[in-house]
Amino acid sequence: MKYINLCFGTDADMETQRSVGWSYLSNAGVKMRDILLAGIALLGLSAQANAALITQASLFTPTAVPGTTTGIGLQDATTPSQASISGPGYTIDFAVAADQGIVRGASAGIYAVPVAGVSNGDPTYLTGDFGSAQTMNAGVSGHYLSTGTGSITITFAAAQTALALLWGSIDSSNAIKFNNAAGDTLTGATVQSLTDGFVSNGFQGPGGSAYLSILSDTPFTRVSLTSGVVSFEAAGLIASTAPISVPEPASLALFGMGLLGMGLVRSRKSTNMPS
Repeated sequence: MKYINLCFGTDADMETQRSVGWSYLSNAGVKMRDILLAGIALLGLSAQANAALITQASLFTPTAVPGTTTGIGLQDATTPSQASISGPGYTIDFAVAADQGIVRGASAGIYAVPVAGVSNGDPTYLTGDFGSAQTMNAGVSGHYLSTGTGSITITFAAAQTALALLWGSIDSSNAIKFNNAAGDTLTGATVQSLTDGFVSNGFQGPGGSAYLSILSDTPFTRVSLTSGVVSFEAAGLIASTAPISVPEPASLALFGMGLLGMGLVRSRKSTNMPS
């Protein structure tokens, strides 16, 4: 297996948003499909018939490239809520405790607001769903999902091939299960290894959360968020029929500035997710 690391950013960029690191995983000899990075064809790779998850981890907001997107809206719910909700193109079902589900703010030992970025050394948070503005005031941050030790399942009306989310205070036992052809699972342990500058398991400050952009080479209509510990927190979720990529910092308009390398990582599960 061959590993190369990719990182963009200047010292100033890393101070305001931490560092950006993209890495991917693949078994030796497995070729993967084309990957687009911020709308630029970065490298062309083909895929075998068996399913694979191609994952980017970064502290910059994912951006959907052309395709049909399905944004997950959580801001109209009363919190905490475990009631099933429906939106344009999706439904969400909860198998969680009464203090979990759709939540807001932080509750000691129960859930923590996912960190969306850093400003002058202080954490910032999303004020709403995907693409929303950020705030340094956790008290006015938006709603997000929290599993506790239960599960939250998102079912899409149409097949998707990509998913992006802000994964909060990443625990190694957090996991996202896909009902694609191979029933792939992306674990928190894998995400920790992908995230450049990751601090520690379950860390609730800057460097403990990451944006994830996940591409499956076979379609899925359902994803399930689970955790063996309290809790798996997720915000800013969006699905797409096209790859979702993470943009470069605004100061790095041209590809190649700060280029240090690139890596390949893959996570898969051999059986389908239960119905």
